[in-house]
Amino acid sequence: MAPSKSKLRFNCFLLRDGLDSYDRAFRVQYRPGNSQGMRRLASGEGVPEGCVAYLRENSEKVPAWARLLTPTFSELEAIKNVSHRLVIFLPVHGRTFAVCFGYGSSTLEWSHIEANFGLRFAARTFDSNAVSGIASRRIDASARSQWVQIPSNSSISGFEVELEGEFTRKLVGDLEDGVEIPELGAVVATDSVSFKLDTDLRSVYDVLAQMLQATLQSEASQDLAFIDSLEPLRATSDIVRRLEQRLAQELFETAGTGPAGGTDPWDVHLLAFAPPDDLSIENLHDFVAIKGSDSQEFEEMSLESLRSAISDLPGRSTVGSLKSVKVQARDDNGEPASQAKPLKHWLVFEAGDGQRRYLLTLGKWYALAEGYYEKLDEDLARIEDVTALLNLRTWDDWGPGKNHEKHYNENATEGRSDLICLDRYRLFPQEGDGDQVEACDLLHEDGHLIHVKHYTGSQTLSHLFSQGFVAAQTIVSDDSYRDAFIKAVKSINSVNPRLEEAARARPPRYITYAIAFDGTQSLPQGLPTFSKVNLRSFARRVRMVGSVPTLARIQMTYKPEKKKKGK
Repeated sequence: MAPSKSKLRFNCFLLRDGLDSYDRAFRVQYRPGNSQGMRRLASGEGVPEGCVAYLRENSEKVPAWARLLTPTFSELEAIKNVSHRLVIFLPVHGRTFAVCFGYGSSTLEWSHIEANFGLRFAARTFDSNAVSGIASRRIDASARSQWVQIPSNSSISGFEVELEGEFTRKLVGDLEDGVEIPELGAVVATDSVSFKLDTDLRSVYDVLAQMLQATLQSEASQDLAFIDSLEPLRATSDIVRRLEQRLAQELFETAGTGPAGGTDPWDVHLLAFAPPDDLSIENLHDFVAIKGSDSQEFEEMSLESLRSAISDLPGRSTVGSLKSVKVQARDDNGEPASQAKPLKHWLVFEAGDGQRRYLLTLGKWYALAEGYYEKLDEDLARIEDVTALLNLRTWDDWGPGKNHEKHYNENATEGRSDLICLDRYRLFPQEGDGDQVEACDLLHEDGHLIHVKHYTGSQTLSHLFSQGFVAAQTIVSDDSYRDAFIKAVKSINSVNPRLEEAARARPPRYITYAIAFDGTQSLPQGLPTFSKVNLRSFARRVRMVGSVPTLARIQMTYKPEKKKKGK
């Protein structure tokens, strides 16, 4: 039996077109001849044409834990950390891949990397029933990140992860049987594509050629189509420059929009303080904003606290502050709990106009594909707007402590016989165990089960959309809850028989999402992208139980005050 060939994991990044030399693919300090410059290696026989390797050998360093514990355990004095960086540039069919080992990827200039290449390859070639890991991040104020793995491989649906509307950051899985690429084991897809193969660069060349062809000449599978909907933007592009001007204007609350104000008149749909993924919040104590040798501490994980800290730093805040100001989290001992990263890495932002939406997450900019954006709005246009029909009252200022949701729902029925308030009426099954359910906040005689929320962000809307669907599903599937709903309506209403008739409808005729805005946002067009995707998803579920989803807009004249500095 011939001995098996040893295999090595190759981590491959596709470079963007347009580089006139390999040197420019490195960050400035790693370019040959500079302070930490890579040095070119001599090539042996049998390497593919044009293949060039660069190496950076680091000096030995004593890790902090060894230095501090040496007085207690003297043998730790000999402990050293050594990190090397190797990058092999491999031309493939008119493009170039950077194949990285050790800490090689940290030397690359990211504006010259084809972002999402690995994920785009995975979206076209992964077996959707043989996935072992998914990492994603929600592009909203929650900035929820998750890494889910199933070692035995599973279908994407088995992960119970909703990828549409989220930034998929990593996929691990096997290729489909029909993909004509040698056995690579589990393929890891991020911006790069990583696989195990014989240590023969000609074999690596052949595999990368097939990966490049598959990515450029085929379409993403339905399960992973949203990956293609986020189009990475070059950090040095004009559109990113203009977006960062708009972000700086919104973040630092400077006046002026449009040409006169020096920025584009894009509507801002989302701006939130969103810690990066390297922060573990269970040991979090506070944050520090750093500008040169100056710093300002802040404790609350909020946009207002961040703004306050930045305003206390010396000098004027400009678009350059998005990079020059850094933020770091600290633990209870005052030690770093995260890396000190530029300000824009701590923000999630969404802006756009009637044609395009642009998003910032984890320090990178994306455009939402025009075709996806149009289809999303087309689908949402199918949800009827019943604002004029229901004629819900404005959300006025009723005095201190009297402007919560329950107060609106109580006031909404004043002087009306076609509407009753069911807020705080919890439904329980008549027998056995069961969760309490709120059928709706308001019931209209035409059969609208109205769920009301003041828009404060996508998390609020996620709860609202889920609440409406759960109510409809429960009333349809469980007689005891339905009977409790009818009983509650009868106990409140003694005038209008149509209200009891509406409660008896099975399934409920309409599930109505009534969203209150204290600004001029339109509904649903003015919602952030993730909220629009979430609304479409829950509208489909409502239709599946036999009800009709509808929308209503409530205008607020009451404007909740922002938290004051230092409060």
